[in-house]
Amino acid sequence: MQFLIKLKRESEACQFALNYQYQLSAALEGILEKADFSKLHLFLNDKEEFVRYIPFTFSHLDLDQIKIIEEKGSLVHLGEEGTLDIRILLEDDAIDYLYQLIYGKSIRFNSGESFVDYKIVDLEVIPPPVFKSEMVYSAVTPVFLYDQSQSGGFEFISPSHDRYSELFKNDLLKRFVSVIPELKSITELEKYCPEIEFQPISQAEEEEIVLNMYQYELVHLKGFKYDFKLKASPLLQEFGYYAGFGAQNSLGFGCVNVK
Repeated sequence: MQFLIKLKRESEACQFALNYQYQLSAALEGILEKADFSKLHLFLNDKEEFVRYIPFTFSHLDLDQIKIIEEKGSLVHLGEEGTLDIRILLEDDAIDYLYQLIYGKSIRFNSGESFVDYKIVDLEVIPPPVFKSEMVYSAVTPVFLYDQSQSGGFEFISPSHDRYSELFKNDLLKRFVSVIPELKSITELEKYCPEIEFQPISQAEEEEIVLNMYQYELVHLKGFKYDFKLKASPLLQEFGYYAGFGAQNSLGFGCVNVK
């Protein structure tokens, strides 16, 4: 399901970090964690399957009248209103319940000595796209993919990398089977769904994000925004649209629009 959340700033403070994704993700996760999980059903899951975590992703904040202060890595929200597009991987029978759960809640950004507070004043339910076996998407937020480096660690890779298409497919399948109880025992994912084809169709725009996770050290992420064509089953298309493509989806990455 997909909501367009409408926000209103309630605090006098209006300046917070440009890379706000971690704080926004934590606020949204805090709201969703208050759900009565017995009322929720994950994507394609049997009604008796207990929900323990709600996969989601989201777009950038769309704020009216902003000023960017590059040297401080912050933005100033000169207006009062904003919107946020959030995708949640749950069956549609939970729409009314989630509307009531999310409506009226607050989202807070910690900006050093002050807090910037927003209230969720409305939600618009966005009708689902028609998912087909071939879709064209445009990345709204950067898509992150990892590959193992020669040193044994992990490195971010670009769509021009030789293994990008293979890793894109395997990542999508791995996350898909992780939420379907009947498929969790499947291994050697590269042998499945040979019909899946990933093809970037635009120049990739690199974005490096540095997240300050409160008391933790700075986390550096490098992803890419681009348009791409994906041939896959409509179920996999739907999964990627609502759960996000690539890694770090609950931080708002891998969110796409249908072209």
